[in-house]
Amino acid sequence: MTLGDSLRRPLSWQPTGRAEFPYAATVDGRAWLVRVNDFPAEALYTLIIDGREIGDFDDWPDGWLRPD
Repeated sequence: MTLGDSLRRPLSWQPTGRAEFPYAATVDGRAWLVRVNDFPAEALYTLIIDGREIGDFDDWPDGWLRPD
């Protein structure tokens, strides 16, 4: 799955309680994580699927729901 495909997919995230990896989800049996990076020196976020970095992004996708 590409980063672009992942960012367009509607998704509800769950809190992890971890500052560096604040959100997690299970998608089609795969573990998804969002990592917060050293912004502005780096992109704000990195998407990680099953331990593999898929790509970096700065803007939270409209279809991704974060917990309150």
